[in-house]
Amino acid sequence: MEEKREKIEGEVKLGSPFLKKLENFWYHYKWHTIAAVAVVIIILVLTLQTCSRVSYDGYILYAGPYEIKKTSENGDVAPYSTTLSSLKKVCSDFNNDGNVNVTLQNLFVINEEEADQLYDLEPGYSINTTLVQEDAEMLGQSMLYGDYYVCFLSERLFFEYEERYSGAMFKAVADYMSEGKNYDLASENGVYLGSLDLYSLPGICDLPSDTVVCLRALSEVSSALNKSESKEAFLRGEEILRNILAFER
Repeated sequence: MEEKREKIEGEVKLGSPFLKKLENFWYHYKWHTIAAVAVVIIILVLTLQTCSRVSYDGYILYAGPYEIKKTSENGDVAPYSTTLSSLKKVCSDFNNDGNVNVTLQNLFVINEEEADQLYDLEPGYSINTTLVQEDAEMLGQSMLYGDYYVCFLSERLFFEYEERYSGAMFKAVADYMSEGKNYDLASENGVYLGSLDLYSLPGICDLPSDTVVCLRALSEVSSALNKSESKEAFLRGEEILRNILAFER
């Protein structure tokens, strides 16, 4: 008797108008519903990513034989974070969001001679050759396009790009210099970091003194990819370079 009652109750439930409508809807619109839910999820994910994405005021690149490490062995602030904090002193809140956010592209690029020098200075030093190769490729791309116009390059890399592009890779620095200040020029397109007051700041003072500070020229490749954004990034780069050269202790 109990089994019969349960069966009857089950049949009543299955036969309810609401469940029949739901069953018919799912039968006819199953794939439409799945597609709509997928679209909603994608929009939600993209919206969350957009809200959490940092809007950077400055893009600065370092490439050379010095490793700006992002970790610290003694529990202190990582060299990368220290260097980034110092670079914020020469950047402005260009996007007016109340914060100064700077991103530093840190590329470890060396040749065999520089590697031998590192081995001599620190016996047992290990070089990640895969990382060096990847960073060298990234540097080549960044020199042709991207938002990193302010560059801190090793002397070797600076002169290699000067020669490769017949001096057209970088802008002349004379227009960004402050009157009354003395600069040690690598060429008309670059200033040695060691001659700048900026070199006294934490993190930056650890870079080789012959690192060359320069500004990538606005290339046709960058303009072709995204003319308005490239122009904006270049103008910000000009202001940052001007601040670097004017910085005083």
